[in-house]
Amino acid sequence: MKPHCLFVAGAFSAAMIVSATRAQTASPAPTERASEEEPVVLSPFKVDASRDKGYRATNSISGTRLNTAIKDLPMPIEVITEEFLRDTGARTLRDSLRYSSGILLQTQNDYSAPAGSFSTSPGKINNPEGMTASATQTNMKIRGFQTESVLRDGFRRQNATDSVNIDRVEIARGPASLLYGVGNFGGVVNYLVKQPLRERATELSATYGSDNFMRATLDTTGPITANGSVAYRLTGAWQDTGSYTDFNDENHYFISPVVSWRPFESTELVFDVEYGHQKNMGIGWQTLRAVASPYVNEASGYNGNFYQIPGRDVREFRWSGPDTYRDGESANFLVKLTQRITDNLHLLVGVNRSTFNYDQLDNLAHFRRIEGDPGDIAWAVAPVTYAGLSSTQSGIPVGPQPSAIGYQWELRQQEDVHDQVRAELNFAGELFRDSSKWLRMKHSLLGGFSYTRETSEYHTRQTPGDVVNYHSPADYSYFRFGQQGNGTPDHPLVEWDNQETTVSNPALYLVYQGRLLDDRLTLIGGTRRDRSWNSVWQYNPQYRSDGTKGGDAERTDLRSDTNKDTTYQWGASLAITPKKDLSIYWMRSEGVQPNYQGKLDLYGRPLQAAIATNKEIGLKFDLFGGRLSGTISKFKIVRERGQVGSSSLVWFAPVVSGNLKFDPAKDIVYRVDELNPVTNDWNGAAVASAAQWDAAVAAGSVYQATNSAGETHWYANASKPTGAALLDAVFANVHAQKQYGWWGWIYGGADPGSLPFDNLVNNATMDDNGAQRAVATGTDQSKGWDTQIIWSLTDNLQVVATWSHIEKRVLNAQAWAKYPYPQDRWAIWYAPISWAATAGRPLSEVYTDPTDTSTFIAFGKGLPMDDTPENQATLWVNYKFTEGTMKGWSFGAGGWWEDERSIYPAYGQNALDNQGNPIFLSTKARTSVNAMVRYEFLLRGRESSVQLNVDNVLNDRDLYGFIYAAPIRWQLSFNHRL
Repeated sequence: MKPHCLFVAGAFSAAMIVSATRAQTASPAPTERASEEEPVVLSPFKVDASRDKGYRATNSISGTRLNTAIKDLPMPIEVITEEFLRDTGARTLRDSLRYSSGILLQTQNDYSAPAGSFSTSPGKINNPEGMTASATQTNMKIRGFQTESVLRDGFRRQNATDSVNIDRVEIARGPASLLYGVGNFGGVVNYLVKQPLRERATELSATYGSDNFMRATLDTTGPITANGSVAYRLTGAWQDTGSYTDFNDENHYFISPVVSWRPFESTELVFDVEYGHQKNMGIGWQTLRAVASPYVNEASGYNGNFYQIPGRDVREFRWSGPDTYRDGESANFLVKLTQRITDNLHLLVGVNRSTFNYDQLDNLAHFRRIEGDPGDIAWAVAPVTYAGLSSTQSGIPVGPQPSAIGYQWELRQQEDVHDQVRAELNFAGELFRDSSKWLRMKHSLLGGFSYTRETSEYHTRQTPGDVVNYHSPADYSYFRFGQQGNGTPDHPLVEWDNQETTVSNPALYLVYQGRLLDDRLTLIGGTRRDRSWNSVWQYNPQYRSDGTKGGDAERTDLRSDTNKDTTYQWGASLAITPKKDLSIYWMRSEGVQPNYQGKLDLYGRPLQAAIATNKEIGLKFDLFGGRLSGTISKFKIVRERGQVGSSSLVWFAPVVSGNLKFDPAKDIVYRVDELNPVTNDWNGAAVASAAQWDAAVAAGSVYQATNSAGETHWYANASKPTGAALLDAVFANVHAQKQYGWWGWIYGGADPGSLPFDNLVNNATMDDNGAQRAVATGTDQSKGWDTQIIWSLTDNLQVVATWSHIEKRVLNAQAWAKYPYPQDRWAIWYAPISWAATAGRPLSEVYTDPTDTSTFIAFGKGLPMDDTPENQATLWVNYKFTEGTMKGWSFGAGGWWEDERSIYPAYGQNALDNQGNPIFLSTKARTSVNAMVRYEFLLRGRESSVQLNVDNVLNDRDLYGFIYAAPIRWQLSFNHRL
């Protein structure tokens, strides 16, 4: 632990002891609620969540900084109260979102997420979970769009948090840059933390549960000065747990002191600090993809099922062993000033820093077929029967194949820093105050400036790229760091990748709100002007085992141009009943997301910011005195210029930078060893092209030569008629025989990712994305409807129900650059390969104009390419007994249901069956049931409770896609208020 963290942790621990001691004479609980329904606010910027009533908060003011009740805002905002978090047993922010339809917390197919060697999930290709397994634990999908961060009191945060200091969670659906800042096109999660109270109170809890789950929490608050002008709140949690899978243990501690100071009646200054440390063990893969691939994390590895290990429970066994881990610490520092300048004018100034850094050891492995004499690795060779995604998948060898497991280790160190300054003025006024209620008008203006600077830096050490460690497929003992399967030492780790990305984003925004016609009509409109730029330095030496560099010779520095994006939002809400308990709303909103990862486009330039537009109509209701409230929304969101996938998945695309390698003034030359029909009788396309081979050899356009590296190969000069005829014939015969999986490799010596080039080769493939520095952009759409309903049938019975129907479609899977030399018609982006650009399709289906690569029609247009289910529902019911023999008892039950998910094809991968047709895979529909029972009682005159939560009551252990459902889980909690 760093020295400053030791100091902070020690100081907070001392404060905890003092606070707990002082709290012994206090009686009110930190969560005690006032009877009034409308909150009392110091300013439009401050939300008092203590006025939330049970699960209901529709009549309270949200964290939008608009002084308007949620039920009157022309936008869909769902609120999750602290009481709901308690009843459902939520321990983290992610847990709090389980009962919100349209939000996915575990994914398997992510159209827009990095994959292959760029995946952020431990185990990478061998981890069936998608971007939601990332280290930050803030990745999720809302309305079909990936989001990488959440907001903490309106400030961007990109790491997980314990639930102990969460007072309230708000989910604003749809892009809303105007009110919530950049990114998060499907919606944004904004959580509010517990604030100091002026009455002293303390609550303690202890929990034990399945898999030796142990947890303890503290929540204490009260005044520091006699007049209450200075107050504190201190929350903390400690947790340690095992898992139902091997070695997957987790432990963390978390502490968050908050101090508020009101030096004057109209001024409040808040100092808000968080610190947490978490360690996860056994984060590696459980089993391998059951396909052979040429190297570790090669993207074609996705085109296989998972290997079934004999004699092991695949639900629990973790072959990668106990040594993988992630050790991280996070901190958040916020200073916030709210000032009432006049009765109508309020000021907010906030400065926030959020940090997250971690070390991670990961195991990266694959099956590799062994042909010929295995030599020194004979001990690691054993028969493996491979399994494709379906029994009809082409290219999967039949029967046991001699194979070995090759693996590498990766040690990653990453540090993310998010700095943000926000200053806002809110002016509110009334017109015609003394006139008829139909003429009175309330107007407000919110103007602000925000500056965000985010830096992400990582360094990796890895097994050298030209070697692997070995483990036998017949050896089911665990992989161990430092030792290969036969007991010999692992190859030592070498410097691999280094990168720092800094993104700056200043923004100005102005929001108007008007309330007219006796507060029946609410209007909102505004604009936000963002400027963003990023700088990236990168040095990826990728050392080989002999100490030479396989990657960058020196550091490179890039700085993007300044992106200028202006977004708008406007909407209206109209109450249509005399009691104003039913209203319709209409909204158009936009969002912008800067290039936080510092990725390059296919012109070799930093990506522009992605943009999204949402059109939405809806109905809000707050009926029967507030007992039945909710929102029904219909929406359509279109995202443009969005980064899709990772650079490893568009390795075959042309990169039209200012430094092209192909020389159009010279002949086009390919290396064609594997097209020789004499030595490659396995290659049906080559054998069928034997006549063209012989003619080209006779004409001298196919010949043997020795390059500058001393290697002798066959070369084809495609600028000669017979050389061109040979390559044309091979391409045609691949189509005729549907041999799209493998027909040899003609791109040797021309791969920018495997330098140096062969000096005798000259073709356009030398300008592809083989170095994997660029990503594609695309356009996709999400449309549908969703609803959130809270029904309090009685004061004791509460029902929360949600539903979403989402149709996710890709409109343009990839936008490519125009390559200037179309005369090379055999470049990799024209090759008939199922795992490259054409996906085995004829060129007429791949390009509108085959001579113009910018007309590329990527596979996936019109498909979901995403695992967002079309239909999803959640339900939670709670009944509390307040009198009679059952007084003090409460019971809750609920769960969630989801439609089938599309998990294949995935972006960049679309395996074919033996008829040349794409394979499509989906999960089956899924239901999970949870329950809770709670008993409240007095212990020595103090409020106490015991609560049992059980998740997956039906103990569903089925396989959904590639992931098995977690088993039944329980936790028993004891709470005591001092």
